[in-house]
Amino acid sequence: MKHQILSCALATMGALMVNTAQAQLFNRGGGLIYDSVQNVTWLADANYAKTSGFDSDGAMNWQDATAWIEGLVYHDAVRNVSYDNWRLPSIHDMGSPGCNFGSSGTDCGYNVDTQSSEIAHLFYVSLGNKAFVDSNGQAQSDYGLFDDPNNPNDESLFANFQDSFYWLADSHANSTDDAWRFKLTNGLQDYGNKSFLLYSLVVRDGDVAAVPLPGAVWLFGSGLAGLMLRVRQRKIG
Repeated sequence: MKHQILSCALATMGALMVNTAQAQLFNRGGGLIYDSVQNVTWLADANYAKTSGFDSDGAMNWQDATAWIEGLVYHDAVRNVSYDNWRLPSIHDMGSPGCNFGSSGTDCGYNVDTQSSEIAHLFYVSLGNKAFVDSNGQAQSDYGLFDDPNNPNDESLFANFQDSFYWLADSHANSTDDAWRFKLTNGLQDYGNKSFLLYSLVVRDGDVAAVPLPGAVWLFGSGLAGLMLRVRQRKIG
């Protein structure tokens, strides 16, 4: 009977921990959102350049956006810490020459490989959004930023998303005049001239706090420890 109780308790605690591990976006407070899969922390304000008063509307060319983020110091009021290691979201060359504006699986177009950039992963995986077209090139409804009340990892974690493109960190390999960009309202990833005035979603590596176990898991763990102690005492007695 004692073995059955312990097995049941361990199974229940394991289930709680699995459900916790499945979560991806964590609101750390202080305007910071942690992505546990990509191990990066986003500024929740998707137009912080304007909110902070740095730029009148937040739209900047690529050089100015890069310089602003490199000099950005953000104070985390929850932990009373200031962070200065911010950057634009990274992009990874998936080996697709030029830009084929494909409907899926490349690094340029719609439904891009979600490993191609941090912001593509945020859009398609973390937030669960759809592109303007499906993988067959057919238009689909509910595309772009879609606030799903049943999805805790939705756009409500963020603020001030703009109906425009956002800059990515790298220049295009075939043209130093162009840089990569992503449009959050339709899921398009491509590149444009660095002189265009686009927005910036700010990110940094790592977490601002250790991911805590929910209070219920801690409580259950304490109960389990007590149960195991009682079993041990009975054996000794």
